[in-house]
Amino acid sequence: MVPIEESIIKHMQSALAYEETACFYHHLDPRVKLLYLVAAFAMISSGSIMKLLTALIFTYTLAFPCPRILRKTFHVLAGLAPFMVLTALFVVAFTVIFAGENPETAALEQVKVFIRVAVVAVTITVLTSSTTPQELICALAKLGFRYTYLYTLIIAVRFIPLVFKELSDIYDAQRSRGLELERGGVRERLRKLNALLIPVFVCSLLRARDLAEALELRGFGYSSKRTFYRNLKLGKRDAAFAVLVSLSALAIHLFAPG
Repeated sequence: MVPIEESIIKHMQSALAYEETACFYHHLDPRVKLLYLVAAFAMISSGSIMKLLTALIFTYTLAFPCPRILRKTFHVLAGLAPFMVLTALFVVAFTVIFAGENPETAALEQVKVFIRVAVVAVTITVLTSSTTPQELICALAKLGFRYTYLYTLIIAVRFIPLVFKELSDIYDAQRSRGLELERGGVRERLRKLNALLIPVFVCSLLRARDLAEALELRGFGYSSKRTFYRNLKLGKRDAAFAVLVSLSALAIHLFAPG
């Protein structure tokens, strides 16, 4: 039986990393994919279970032509599943016992949370798996954001897969030394996590230092205007996808039952 800790690390390790594939999302303008992300958040802002289910079906239908994106989305959800289930059980028990809420109503609210997480997971996976950090910076800079601020966000997104990769390597190394995280009580297992978290924290600090030195050597921030090797251009495919997403979000908001 695979321990929960190992399962989470393995599933989240490369789920948000960019992957070069022959998927039509890779040929879309990053600004259109950002519009898709905003439209997805608008679709799940409703409290109606039917509207949320419609949004879920719509987003996963759009991802269906790209099996790798769907597979990575399921990896993300599998990694989040233990936390989501434990949180849902705690919230339902708390609201029923202390707030006197109906158990069916409390459970339905947690189902809505699961649906929202599933929709956000697939749209963010579409964006991160089909868009390079350079393309994302260029798209946001074209929208008027300062590139010096954008690098903080992009570097964070870029390093998430690296941190999980290091966490996986450190986990395997510690297990080879006899550390068994899956055994013992809750308090003992939390104490053993120090053997994972401290090395990951030190590696992250060292990487941040190297990155800061590299940016300084390249004159990062010297000019207020950023130039790009490849400029983004909206095409007919981008316009068609933007219209499809916008009209679908509007239709779900206006006409979906609930």
